Amino acid sequence: MRLGATLPPAPLPKRLARARLLVLAASYALLLTIYLRTGLSLHLTSLAALIAWGLQALPLLVLLPGLHRARPRAYAWLGFVIQLAFIHGVLLAFNPERFAPGLVQIALSVIVFAGLIAFLRGWRREFGSGP
Repeated sequence: MRLGATLPPAPLPKRLARARLLVLAASYALLLTIYLRTGLSLHLTSLAALIAWGLQALPLLVLLPGLHRARPRAYAWLGFVIQLAFIHGVLLAFNPERFAPGLVQIALSVIVFAGLIAFLRGWRREFGSGP
């Protein structure tokens, strides 16, 4: 069986379900934060704001279906993608005017990363295979 085709069991074990919910909640909060920050610095109705938000949010949006289906490969890829959000948060935090949004983005990125590591380790422990 191919790893990408691995389907989770109908009810996930509690540890995996909690890690999955943590990752999903923090990912959606990160998307909302990016949208609000982009909307506050640029007008929400401008094309530039939509493009800026799309460039930042597209990598997360592409992975959301796999995250909802609890696919370990999507969680592994999220580990790479979330680093971009973390780096962007660090860059924002160095600007005194954007310090608070930068810290929020850093915190959410760390929460997502910790949750996906917990999910992947739990998956490997429970099912013996991983990405």
